[in-house]
Amino acid sequence: MRSHNAAYASPPAAPVQPARSAVPRAIPVVPSAHFVGRTAELEALIRVARRPGSVGVAVIGAPGLGKTTLLNEAHRVLAHAYIIRIRGRRAFASVPYHALDLLLPGLSERVIHPALAFSAISDRVRANAAGRRVVFSIDDAEHLDPASSTLIGQFVSGNSASVILTASDFARVDPVFMGLWRASSLGRLDLAPLTFREAGSFVRAELGAPVSREAVQALWSAGGGNPQAIRAALTTFVQGGVLARRGSSWVLLPGRRVIGREAVEASPLLECLTRAQRRVVDLVALAGSLRWRDLAQLADTRDLDALQDAGVIVIEAGVEPRVSLAAAHLAEALADTLAVDEARELHRLLLTRPAAAADVAARPAHHVRWLVRAGLPVSEASGLAAAAALNDKGRHADADALITSLPGLVDSYPVVLQSMVASLGQGHLRGATASSARLLQATGLLTIECSTAHLLEVARLRRLQFLDRLSEPLDRALAQLALCRERAENSGDAARLPALLRLQRRVEIGQADLASFEGRYGSVLTILEGMSKGSDPRASGREEHEARISTQALLVEALALQDQQDAALEQALVLARELRHADVSRRVVDEALTRVEAAFLVVGRWEDAVRILEGLGDSPDTSSPRRGPLAEVADALALIAQDRAREAVDLLDPVVEQLRIADAQGLLPLAAAVRSYGQALTRPRDSGAGGVLEPESGQGSAWIIRRAARHYRLLASSLTNPEETARELQERAAMDLGRGVKVLALTTLTSCVRLGHLEAVEQLAAVAGTLEGPLARMGQLLARALTVRDAHFFIAGMEAAAATQDYRLVLDFSRLGCEATSRRDDRAGLRAIQRRTREVLPVRLRGGDTVAGLELLTAREREIAELAAAGSSNRAIAERMFVSVRTVEGHLYQVYTKVKVRTRAELAEVLPPGGRP
Repeated sequence: MRSHNAAYASPPAAPVQPARSAVPRAIPVVPSAHFVGRTAELEALIRVARRPGSVGVAVIGAPGLGKTTLLNEAHRVLAHAYIIRIRGRRAFASVPYHALDLLLPGLSERVIHPALAFSAISDRVRANAAGRRVVFSIDDAEHLDPASSTLIGQFVSGNSASVILTASDFARVDPVFMGLWRASSLGRLDLAPLTFREAGSFVRAELGAPVSREAVQALWSAGGGNPQAIRAALTTFVQGGVLARRGSSWVLLPGRRVIGREAVEASPLLECLTRAQRRVVDLVALAGSLRWRDLAQLADTRDLDALQDAGVIVIEAGVEPRVSLAAAHLAEALADTLAVDEARELHRLLLTRPAAAADVAARPAHHVRWLVRAGLPVSEASGLAAAAALNDKGRHADADALITSLPGLVDSYPVVLQSMVASLGQGHLRGATASSARLLQATGLLTIECSTAHLLEVARLRRLQFLDRLSEPLDRALAQLALCRERAENSGDAARLPALLRLQRRVEIGQADLASFEGRYGSVLTILEGMSKGSDPRASGREEHEARISTQALLVEALALQDQQDAALEQALVLARELRHADVSRRVVDEALTRVEAAFLVVGRWEDAVRILEGLGDSPDTSSPRRGPLAEVADALALIAQDRAREAVDLLDPVVEQLRIADAQGLLPLAAAVRSYGQALTRPRDSGAGGVLEPESGQGSAWIIRRAARHYRLLASSLTNPEETARELQERAAMDLGRGVKVLALTTLTSCVRLGHLEAVEQLAAVAGTLEGPLARMGQLLARALTVRDAHFFIAGMEAAAATQDYRLVLDFSRLGCEATSRRDDRAGLRAIQRRTREVLPVRLRGGDTVAGLELLTAREREIAELAAAGSSNRAIAERMFVSVRTVEGHLYQVYTKVKVRTRAELAEVLPPGGRP
């Protein structure tokens, strides 16, 4: 095993390896509209190419990473230079001067002395350059003929030109360029695969429309971050119906698989592989991954090095380095397209190395898939383990497909249970109900473990079906466990008791989960307290880890919503440690993080949650803050607060469309409601709310999601019915207080007061004074300002809101302050608020109607006001607008009345500078 460049001696200067977030910006480079991603690399390339003493730069990367695209963009940036474009071709790599035929046609057909060739080329280059800087641009430099390489090297060494070259394998580039690199005069830029964010930009540009995060994730994984492979996968996804247009966005359709052969044939990663190398790729694809030492015994290490350099395989560092394919979806496509005989032959090869065979068998999902592909028998234990492993990873469609492919296991009740889990994970309630019915018919034949797990899934299913008596399956499970425990105690089977107690704990966690689902957070704390008294915090093992993660997440949520936010943050740190080190199922992790993130989002502590939890995963494959629907909802709310509602709607369009197809966590109502709110904010004031509100069923959604969704739907309707909405908000606040969820009552009362419903100010002050956190502090500021009605308090609120970039709240403080000071005839306070409003708002918002009263002006009044504020006399305004002086005076009277000013000087203070001529 070696690293990508270990074959070369270390040069005096390190290769150029720009960090994506730390590339120097000394030379600003503005990419063209069609150039997506690689901006950091482009800047690094130009910077190195222009560095004193540099003769150019070599761009190195696997096929399909975008070297040619980057080279073409560099041509645009260096348009002032005379660029000689050359492409190395494998078929002509032995033909002298073939690459230079474009300068001197027929040169490669003549036998010519190198000195004469250099002289002839020099004359032509000087004539064509006309004094401009000469740059040789060489694509696929490893295929450049030696004579052309030598001649270009003479130009570069003599400081007559510079060079930018690309190559997939730097070891095969002519020694002329290798020598320049060793001498540190030729820089080197190694292209890495696209990051997830870059891949998202790339896919959006390719489709010309928003794309859901899940679709980007699938394409990014399919292409291994390779742009060409991503483009090929994109084509097959669309043609195969895996990626579809829904509304204005592209979304991923679950449960559908791309035709494997098409994905394999379109992949640039598999081009030009030898038969032996392709055999290695097929072997790794079937196995999923192999230990390096095992693979080195099954294949030639030179082939492994070549595949690593080409970006086909990757080596995961660790105590036991492992080899896998760079593109996970490509591995699955390869495994699905192999012929039965080939898969069987490779399995026989694997069995020659018992250690490697045991390693693969330890990963049942890959092992069983291999056995099925090879037409080999699959035991019930292996099939069950494989289905459970796929469900644990959240790959419910794959688990379903695997179970369907194993007809011999249909009578296995544990397998039927996994089928039910897979159906629920995909939202297929009919399939889950059918599996559950089969298990109910066999109640007396099930083990207590299988029966308890089934009843827990039944409880989940009943929520999705909107049935009554949601606790019935959990009560039945506890009764069964109590009976089994009594039997064990009576028979003296003490060894059985710990397992039964663990099952009881799982059901009690289910009870706490149900209480959370129904919004009974006090009951959650009571249940968890009872559980902690009988649990052993020192217990280990996967089941114990999962139990601790679930209980910890429930505890964090309940504390956050029961007015103990600081305690919730402390417990979130404990949860983060559990998640960071535990090997648990994807569903447990997803549910825990969604629960915690939703709680901190609604109590206004989202950034705190991100700070605590953001280090949990380096890939979007791993759930963590900023990598899911709730993160996108949080970003959209931040945009709305900054008065960028249109951007928020654009962000949420693909989120809502994707959630309508698959919504395992029940987040659709909230995402749709926030989008509706953003849409309402982008509509003209007098257009009504037609078609804006999008009430979603909330099927399977927790109470906190349903409650938050209702809040944002009310805010959307407040733009057309503020008084009615304010009254309903106050009623909702009373209901929240009745539930003991003061923090939601605080948010609701704050919104109510911001709408101008001043009857709720006293109640807001009372609630805010009993809570902690940023929302409480802002509520206290708002209530204090409206109680005292002093301009200084409104200005303090504006400044506090501006510090958090909540400019809509700034405008609300300003509007309420202007109204309060106007009623008191406090003209100095009014002017102070108006001035400070313009000062704290960003430039892009200063040109709007940010001062109370400006929005009331007609177009003619606004025009006259701007002329008057700029210093024009009434007569000058009348002449300019072709009206009488009396008409101008009448309009100015209306302006002064609406904006609460008396003189032109005061009017000049009110009008934003950008609105005056």
